[in-house]
Amino acid sequence: MKKILILEDNPTTLMNLTRIVQNIDIVNVVYPFHNLKDAYQCAMDRAIDLFIVDIILDRKKPGDSSGLQFVENIRKINHYAFVPIIFVTSLEDAKLYTYENLHCYSFIEKPFDVGRLRQLVEQCLHFEESVSISKTLYFRKDGIILAVEREDIVYAESINHIMHIHTKQGDVLEIPYITLKKLLDDLDCASFIQCSRSTIVNKKFIHNIDIPNGIIQLKDGAGRVEIGITFKVMMKNNIRTIKRYI
Repeated sequence: MKKILILEDNPTTLMNLTRIVQNIDIVNVVYPFHNLKDAYQCAMDRAIDLFIVDIILDRKKPGDSSGLQFVENIRKINHYAFVPIIFVTSLEDAKLYTYENLHCYSFIEKPFDVGRLRQLVEQCLHFEESVSISKTLYFRKDGIILAVEREDIVYAESINHIMHIHTKQGDVLEIPYITLKKLLDDLDCASFIQCSRSTIVNKKFIHNIDIPNGIIQLKDGAGRVEIGITFKVMMKNNIRTIKRYI
């Protein structure tokens, strides 16, 4: 399901952008916003596949570039480090800055060409599909981009707002500010299942499941994880599906 967030201060332009994007076949959900706070909260609550952002969000403020500030904050979030962004602008200086510093995908200018907008959106979303096919996830920590193959993840657990990602190589990546829901969305793979409020596990690395005692034993000495009380019924109902991976 492809999700697009549009941030544009002009109500008419926002409505037109939303209408055009909603009519693109590959698009499932469009989230239109005219203020920074609501747009940022939406980005935190959902896994957005493409951002369309107006650079100038306050026409009454001379030299406003709050759209750039929004994207700068978005880029600091691990799972948005490489998500495509289309800017709405005609400012040449801003174009150079966004290419070099924010890695934007492209631009549209007002009044925008409907055909070009549709083409850019489709290109961006197909780019996202190619990235997901590569099965590599990227995380940002302390200004460094970390890459991990999806198939190498054994399990992940959230402890004190830090995601601990355990790999088959025995490494543990400690990634701050990413929720379990966000990680599941980014993984986008049926081989991962949530077994407690704070833990997800790769079915391919499950050796044995002891539902009465609430324990999942992992393969190759990778240890074990607990099954949450409220997740026991769900695990029992999915046992046949899980066994296909064991």
